[in-house]
Order: sequence, then C-alpha cells, then structure tokens
Amino acid sequence: MAKILIVDDEACIRELLRKALSREGYEVVSVPSAEQSLELIFEEPFDLLLLDVRLSGESGLSVLKKVREYQKEVPIVIYSGALTPELEKEAREAGANEVLSKDMDVLQLVAQIGKIVKAKNRIFQKPWGREEKTLLVVDDEDGIRRVLRDFFKAKGYKVLEAGNGEEALEIVRAEKISAVLLDMKMPGMDGLETLKRLLEIDPELGVVMSTAVQDDDKVKKAIELGAYSYILKPFDFMYLELVVKSKLVIAERDQR
Repeated sequence: MAKILIVDDEACIRELLRKALSREGYEVVSVPSAEQSLELIFEEPFDLLLLDVRLSGESGLSVLKKVREYQKEVPIVIYSGALTPELEKEAREAGANEVLSKDMDVLQLVAQIGKIVKAKNRIFQKPWGREEKTLLVVDDEDGIRRVLRDFFKAKGYKVLEAGNGEEALEIVRAEKISAVLLDMKMPGMDGLETLKRLLEIDPELGVVMSTAVQDDDKVKKAIELGAYSYILKPFDFMYLELVVKSKLVIAERDQR
C-alpha cells in the first residue's frame, strides 16, 4: 500500500483529499504546516509528498528544497490555486516531479497522483537503465516536430512523427508506442478528436497535450477524455528538460 503525505493548511482540503485517496487504497497522512511535515518526512518513508505552495510559516517550495537535500528519489507534487508558468518552473527547478492546479477536480487530481505513484520506480531511473521507449510526436508544424525529435532522441527515446491526427492513428495501430505528445490545435482532426480516437485504439496509451494558448475548457476536456496532462508552447530546452520529459515519463506505460 502506497503511503502519501498531504501538506495543506486548509483543513477542508486536507480532509477532502484524505478521503478521496483513502478510497483508492492509499495510506494517507495529512498535516497543516511545513514544520510538522518535515518532522514526519525525516522520520518515516513516504511514497509521495503532496505539498501546497501556500502554507502558514514556511512555504511548500521551502519544504521541497529541504527534502531534496536529503531525499532525491521520493516523488514530490506541488499544487497551487494560483498556478503560473513561473511558479511551475521554480518548483521543477527545485526538484518537483509534477506541478498541479488546485482548480482540478479532486477525482482528476487523485487520478494524476495515482499515475505518479505507479511511475515512481521509473521517474528516477537513469536513461541507460531503462529499455528504449517509443515516443510519438504529433504536430502539424515541421519545425516543432524536428526540435522535439532531436531533443528526445538525445534523451534515449525512439521518436516517431505525425503531421496530423490521421497519421497518428495509423502509427498507433501499427507500432508499440510508450507515450504521445499531441498538439491541441491542428487542421482537420483537432487534438481533442485525435486524443479520443487514439484512446479508442489503445485505452492505456499515455498522452500529453501541447497547446500554444491555455484554454481551460479544452484542457479540462482533454483530461476528462484521458490525457495525462498538458504543456504550453513555445518550448525552450530548459522547459523541455523540466516539464515535457517529466510528464512523458509519468504518462508512459510500465510494460509493452
């Protein structure tokens, strides 16, 4: 049974998450402050830490930084009600494995946490210690596909490309794909329709959406349809290293 520590100074949120995670079979411990969390973290092992950014006293980011000085391989999720790209970048640079929004439905949040717990062993695995994974990049812009292909090949992935939804469907039918990076806005079959049809072919396929404009309704719909998460364009290599790769590692299936 995986053991999760929730750190949030809002009692109602702690209780809501505790109940939801407990129903999924997790052992859950919850505390309201950074100080209490640090005492527990250094006394007993946890399989995942869920840290609110805003806490009374020290912040969740402060806890994250202190934990990472001593524990390099425990998954840590930062979550916030006021998530920004700047906050996400700061959290990832400090060692967060995932950054989630409090605006997410609690059942979706629990589902995301479940995927991270399941991916715990491979999140920290060195590229040379894991079998080659096949990533499918779906984007109608040649330049974006080229940048992503070169980046992920250098990270040890086999990379396949599709310029539209129809090509993506053909590849998934023919190849064993570990994860998909799927553009939200494409001519013809858009990202949401492509996502839906990809998961009809392979319901266990891990998909991360990419979008140039954060449309909360479309992002929510993508998560509801079964995408793991999303990332924002434009990409830069720091962003790719901190965000894209971590999301794809979590979205990957364990075995093919």
